[in-house]
Amino acid sequence: MSTRLSLLALVTTLFACADAQSPDDLSTAADAIEIADGRTGNRGEDLSTWASRPVFTEIAAAARAYWQANDPAYEEDIRIMGVAEGAFTLPGSSQVAVLYVMSVWPRCCPKSGLAVIEGDQLVYNAVFTGIAQALSAIPDIDDDGLDELVLTGFFGMGGQESGSVTLAHFLADGFTDRGSTAMYDGACAAGHAGSTAARITAGPGPSFTVERFIQPSCEVEEWTPVGDPEPLTFEPPAESRYISLPVN
Repeated sequence: MSTRLSLLALVTTLFACADAQSPDDLSTAADAIEIADGRTGNRGEDLSTWASRPVFTEIAAAARAYWQANDPAYEEDIRIMGVAEGAFTLPGSSQVAVLYVMSVWPRCCPKSGLAVIEGDQLVYNAVFTGIAQALSAIPDIDDDGLDELVLTGFFGMGGQESGSVTLAHFLADGFTDRGSTAMYDGACAAGHAGSTAARITAGPGPSFTVERFIQPSCEVEEWTPVGDPEPLTFEPPAESRYISLPVN
């Protein structure tokens, strides 16, 4: 099913808000870096072989110990959701970030994790609860020498489906979200037309821009722009949701 975002949901559920900036501050086509596009949906790939790698055995063992100690109802169902390459914890490094799920229950709050590997060495491992089914990386946008990570997730119930994107990065004191925003909402599965989507880009500064689209019909996958691109501000959370685990 193609992904879409209701204009009302975009306005009311954005974790990020638009600042009053001049049009010159908006990302241009020449320098914009795409963070996410709600029109494209998840691009799934088979990453199941990751589960048998020795380094992931170490990752999963630490996550398993945490969840078993903190949730008596823990039911394990390991899935590798996404991998991304970049320099995440150390400038100039060649690393791989892995987004994984240890348990998909409850549906609202899967027991997830994010790890960073350099070669065969585990560099960072953390667990968190939240819906995130895809992971990608974008080049360094704040001149700290580190690439950013993008987590996207979709949740559906009763024919209604919504999606969001989270921009995250490493700081001196650990990994945290830069902020989140809705990017998709639709109910074609329930027979309701009028789906919409959002495309989020980053430019120098960094500055962020949101473009909005509408898909009037469920039968035709054609998106129409709604208004002009607008500036967007990602608001970081008060505290990080990621719980760092010991790394040998």
